[in-house]
Amino acid sequence: MKKLLLSLAFITTATGLQAQHKLFDSVFTLIQTKSVYANTVNWDSIKPVVYKQIDDTKADSIEAFIPAVNKLLQSLGDMHSSIAYKGQYSGNPDAYAYVRKKIDSVTLKAAYKGLGSLHTVLLKGNYGYINIPVAGVEPTEDMNAAIQQINGIAQSIADSLSTLLKQPLKGLIVDLRLNGGGSSPALVGGLAALLPAGTCFAFSNYNASKDAMVLKNGSLFYDTLQMTRLTNVPTVPKKLPVAVLINGYTTSAGEHVAIALKTVPRYKFFGTPTRGQITGNESIFLRKDLVLSLSTAWAEDGLGRKYPVDVQPDVFITKGFNFEDKTKDSCILAAIEWFKTSK
Repeated sequence: MKKLLLSLAFITTATGLQAQHKLFDSVFTLIQTKSVYANTVNWDSIKPVVYKQIDDTKADSIEAFIPAVNKLLQSLGDMHSSIAYKGQYSGNPDAYAYVRKKIDSVTLKAAYKGLGSLHTVLLKGNYGYINIPVAGVEPTEDMNAAIQQINGIAQSIADSLSTLLKQPLKGLIVDLRLNGGGSSPALVGGLAALLPAGTCFAFSNYNASKDAMVLKNGSLFYDTLQMTRLTNVPTVPKKLPVAVLINGYTTSAGEHVAIALKTVPRYKFFGTPTRGQITGNESIFLRKDLVLSLSTAWAEDGLGRKYPVDVQPDVFITKGFNFEDKTKDSCILAAIEWFKTSK
């Protein structure tokens, strides 16, 4: 999630068809103005098609226009944006099939079993393993409260990494395969010890501006706003080889931290391409119970390389996954073999 708070747009109350169209006019204009996909469609052509999706029979004006929002996102080919009303999310109807085809059954079962929590393992041979979890942050209009949540998640990741690094490791495995997203600053900030100082990630916005994540003395800044204040920043040996595991379940903020780690050329990535819901999204509070999460930026690594589709592994591994017995997992075994030959 790119920003936890953008704006609060107060929409006047009306009745019937007038209300439905007035509400949707605001959303349509926001998407037309801010979407990174705005230049890919003919707006004059899609507007009448989209407006036909407004359900005039609905008594609830917001429920009436949500099908039109979904149709608009479908027309844009936007697989990442969504709209939430009273906690119920919806978006491009093609997104589920797009996402599902990239996720293998073993990974999906592991996610359903809840195996994606933050945990570390010291593997035989002194190889460290850390699983990076979803960084769930409750949407809020209070930026200080949001930053407090972000810092808490980042600190828990940093603490786990610090404990692992107390061992004389011969290699470190960072597993993002069960990471379904959340807060990008929380994940990047939590892994600050593995990243160089300076810009490690950036969003290239729809209006050509950039928002950079910058590391200074172990703390993460989102442009000038400090997002993390870690009390325990682990020290990583300079030549420690690091393997990053990714797959089709790795999404959104999970992809963003993968991109940040791509800033370090000596790190090697194993697995399959990430999900591809990789854009930076702004959470726009239209009302307290109505939030538009809109794709407004492309992701870049610290070297300025854009990632418009997904993150690719260096070593493709498409089978043999085992999330419950790490001594038998094909990606982990491949990473260990690489550690043995890396200098």
